[in-house]
Amino acid sequence: MTVREFLDRFVFVRKCGGCGQLLEYDFCKDAFCPACRMKWNQVKVEPCPKCYGAALECACMPKGLSVTGALSLRKLMFYSPRRMGEPQNRMIYRIKHRPSRRISSFLAGELLPAVKEELKALGVDGKTDAVLVSMPRGRRAAATYGFDQSDLLCQALSAQSELPYVPIIRRKRGGKEQKKLGKDRRFRNIQSLFLLDPAFSVSGKYVFLLDDVVTTGASMAAGVHLMKKAGAKAVICLCIAQN
Repeated sequence: MTVREFLDRFVFVRKCGGCGQLLEYDFCKDAFCPACRMKWNQVKVEPCPKCYGAALECACMPKGLSVTGALSLRKLMFYSPRRMGEPQNRMIYRIKHRPSRRISSFLAGELLPAVKEELKALGVDGKTDAVLVSMPRGRRAAATYGFDQSDLLCQALSAQSELPYVPIIRRKRGGKEQKKLGKDRRFRNIQSLFLLDPAFSVSGKYVFLLDDVVTTGASMAAGVHLMKKAGAKAVICLCIAQN
């Protein structure tokens, strides 16, 4: 037995992202136990109410995002707060409250096929012509929990896809938390929350813009506007879940 195997078996504790139970060694590199993994796989093929395609294949966007000219919104699943006990909802809660590179790597791997499909459809070389950009977490939440989940997801997806990660969007001070606002107020509030970091550039690039959950699309829409202002050729939106 190698040192690494010993540590994996007897030292490192890994829990299922769905139910929280300890994972057996054979599943320690996965995000789920077998039962929760089965439920997760079922959620990924739930049909979109608009196009009737599976969540993994659906590119539909909220109206507030579609008017920005974004090419598509690729997601892993559809999310409903009412399904709190389901593995997918617990996974969303986990990535927002507890940083985990294992979970982030798993979710990045789930998004990777969609990224490859978009690159192929565009005829784009991901290493030179495309970049990853994250929508930054609110300052209060980032300070409370000590991390930005979209940043972790982008780091993991960059490592797997070889797309450069460009953290060009920054969050300004002030502003109200989006989750506490209604749809119309979200769009008004969001316009003043973000700015571009002059240390980075996306000019002439295809941008994959990532956020963990898309509800009204207000934050994503603000990000798309910023990317176009910065000279991006086109923007493809990515998320773990669309509400």
